[in-house]
Amino acid sequence: MSVNQMRGRAIGRLAPFLAGLAYLIGILLPSNAGADQYVSDDWTFQLAPYLWATQVEGDATFRGQEGELDLSFGDIWDELDGFLMVEGEVRKGRLGAFANLVYGTISPSFDTVLSSIDTDITYSSVGFGGYYRLGPYDLSSAVESDGPLLIVDLYAGARYTHLDVDVDLDLGPGPSRSLAGDEGWIDPIVGLRTMWQLTPRWSITAYGDVGGFGVGSDFSWLANALVGYRFDLFGEKDSKFLVGYRALYQDYSSGSGGNKFAWDVTIHGPLVALAVEF
Repeated sequence: MSVNQMRGRAIGRLAPFLAGLAYLIGILLPSNAGADQYVSDDWTFQLAPYLWATQVEGDATFRGQEGELDLSFGDIWDELDGFLMVEGEVRKGRLGAFANLVYGTISPSFDTVLSSIDTDITYSSVGFGGYYRLGPYDLSSAVESDGPLLIVDLYAGARYTHLDVDVDLDLGPGPSRSLAGDEGWIDPIVGLRTMWQLTPRWSITAYGDVGGFGVGSDFSWLANALVGYRFDLFGEKDSKFLVGYRALYQDYSSGSGGNKFAWDVTIHGPLVALAVEF
């Protein structure tokens, strides 16, 4: 059995497991009518700019040339030209939609005894989709309490990734060479998000998804864990400060020989965000 077939079977088994887990949660945990704000029929919007202090590890192939990637956050920050990271969400009742943008461009340079290498690398990722909310479920035995609560969101969508690479080789007395190219692909994703509202102000959010399935990447996954503190910024408890960790893995390849492109890479690191609801 091939690796792709094994992955396909694993994903096929995971999806019904997640759905069954959410269903069991719905049966076993009683709902609290006082938590209706989490499924309100009013439109709710959220915008969250954030900083993801990434480091990159894995293997990449560009124009048939394979190399190992091992970039710390310090390496990336020193060569960073610009970045934009923002997440948005809209919800009405139990239905919602989300979008996430990560954009960054770096220009690392390398010098050897006989040559110098100047590069420009632009990485873009856009995730989007919709979700259905289960709960909220009261985790307290008290008849009336301010928590803790559990909210479960089942979501599905897609993640588009685009890489643009320019390489200039200065070979000393010889002629210089330039290599340029770009690659983009889209991964379908399915995932589960859990939000644990411990108190009216403190919360923990944990979510992740799997994707690719051979449509874009052979396989990809995303995992997040965040601690949040809700406070008053423009209105009562309308904002949340979040800190945690995020990791994204993608295994994508296309072409062959001198045209081969491959991206078998994990991007991970701590994350801080400010989410504002309105």
